[in-house]
Amino acid sequence: MPLPISGEPQKITFFDKGVHFVLFGVLAYLIILFGREFRKMNFKILAVFSFFFSFFYALAGEYLQTFIPSREASLLDLLAGALGIIAAIAYAFYRFRKTKPKLLLHICCAGCGAYVAQVLKKDYDVILYFYNPNIYPESEYKKRLGEAKKIAAISRLKLILEKYDHGAWLKKIKGYEKDLERGERCRICYRDRLEKTAKIAQKKSFALFTTTLTISPHKDAKTISQLGQGMERKYKVKFLDRDFKKQDGFKKSSCLCKKLGLYRQDYCGCEFSRK
Repeated sequence: MPLPISGEPQKITFFDKGVHFVLFGVLAYLIILFGREFRKMNFKILAVFSFFFSFFYALAGEYLQTFIPSREASLLDLLAGALGIIAAIAYAFYRFRKTKPKLLLHICCAGCGAYVAQVLKKDYDVILYFYNPNIYPESEYKKRLGEAKKIAAISRLKLILEKYDHGAWLKKIKGYEKDLERGERCRICYRDRLEKTAKIAQKKSFALFTTTLTISPHKDAKTISQLGQGMERKYKVKFLDRDFKKQDGFKKSSCLCKKLGLYRQDYCGCEFSRK
């Protein structure tokens, strides 16, 4: 129904329009705030309800003014109120938009990294971290690094690279060269990579850190879990404790690797596992 408006030219006062802009903007924002805090309503539903309720309230206000002597309805006042409502909803969206926790994901090979990154991207702001001084020979390291860069490009994720120093790694596992897989040598290797990841996560203010190591059926997920929890206590950064091989994770990672045409190695990484 059209608003009955006087035929006389209306004098535009910016203060008056500003009052309408602010008042109806505040009303719309308070409706959203109430719905979020006390009713836990969906933001889209809240935004639509807030807009129509506030707009029709403003429309009703302008219409009622036609029954008051010396007052009249104003389309400009209604427009100012509508703009205030839209601005309030935009501000609420900016303030309450869901931000994903920042997670540092240590990756050791292409297939595992591609699958785990894909899974975690749904709930986290993932950044890849390639630190694997255990890999031997250097040509193998470069090959896996190249595949890690492919994953980052395909998944549109940032990749942090660490210096390759196999000699330093050999010193850390000295005396355990002849250990069987999942022995103390592997435990030292897990701890080295997890600790380095936790340090970077702490330094760069990540909310969480984790590793793709648990996706392999050849890795001791329980040991990795214990070490990760220890690093969480030490560096005060939450460890995302998850066994990625569950729910056919390893099989799915193999299929994804094949689909993307990624290189898949046939040994863990170090010269001892290669033997």
